[in-house]
Amino acid sequence: MNLTDGQLGNNLPDSSFQDGPTYRRRFRLTDIFRVRESGTIIALLIICLFLALTTKSFLLPLNLMNVLRQMAEISIIAVGMTFLIITAEFDLSVGSMFGLGAVVTGILVRDFGWNMWLSFALSLVLAAAVGLFNGVLTMKVKIPSFIVTLGMLSVLRGAALVIAEGYPVAEYPDSSFFDVFAGRFFGFLPAQVVWMLLINIIGAIILSRFVFGYHVYSTGSNMRATMLSGINTDWVKIRCFMITSVLAAFSGGLMLAHLSSAGPLAGTGMELDVIAAVVIGGTALAGGSGSILGTFLGAAIMSVLRNGLVLLGVSAYWQEGIIGAVIIIAVVIDTLSKRSAIFEKRN
Repeated sequence: MNLTDGQLGNNLPDSSFQDGPTYRRRFRLTDIFRVRESGTIIALLIICLFLALTTKSFLLPLNLMNVLRQMAEISIIAVGMTFLIITAEFDLSVGSMFGLGAVVTGILVRDFGWNMWLSFALSLVLAAAVGLFNGVLTMKVKIPSFIVTLGMLSVLRGAALVIAEGYPVAEYPDSSFFDVFAGRFFGFLPAQVVWMLLINIIGAIILSRFVFGYHVYSTGSNMRATMLSGINTDWVKIRCFMITSVLAAFSGGLMLAHLSSAGPLAGTGMELDVIAAVVIGGTALAGGSGSILGTFLGAAIMSVLRNGLVLLGVSAYWQEGIIGAVIIIAVVIDTLSKRSAIFEKRN
């Protein structure tokens, strides 16, 4: 017997099912603090307020646009990573896939004369194949995803260096590709920001309103029960690996369009920022809970922090340490809040 939407609903955020008449009541200010992502929102507002008061350029439109543009690359990949971590799996190879996807697109255009769009499409197909491989090794061969994707990180990075011969790939012909992925909408909004918002919205809808999203939550919260109900949990996780890898290559295409260059070392260390954004956003590392909105806010915090530390003149050596401390604090707070919630329910 397959699980119905109602049976799987217990694994979804409460807000996903508050559309019926049972939940209709007057809005109160205190409701804001009951939202799952309220803590992340408050933290982001405090950081932004602090930077606005301590720096002269943080609130300048040009700086804010730069923050959003930099955030886009992390946020897009983090959408896929949210799906994956909810199922209690990881992908450490997204940074390398980010760089390889851009390099493959650039090489096909520059050295083989391929159409830009066709080359980009092939890089997405390659990314899907890599995600499929990661998923199959994890689910069928039973190798932990941490080990599989850690190895794939080096494989993909090495492939990018070999293909590009260690040098950035540049010099492309004019193409509508650059207008669509690196132009400006409405005369001021960077295309990367539009793509980020679009992908986050689609990801949120799939995760909260589609059957596949229900399966993702159910697989992460109780894989055995979900499997016994007739759902192919292996295939659910494999698809999450594929989504994450494809979004990494897609984000690499945005970087290529913006810089008109694809470096084989692009994306180095990005996997840590992506996972940090997901964790700061409240997605449980053990699986079973999380939201795209939380991840979006987590990516915003990461981008604002990096931008703010630069504006404050903090040494690059200290920046990594500060961001690492923020990640640890976020995980500790999330863990303690979950324990508190469990304790309250038991009593």
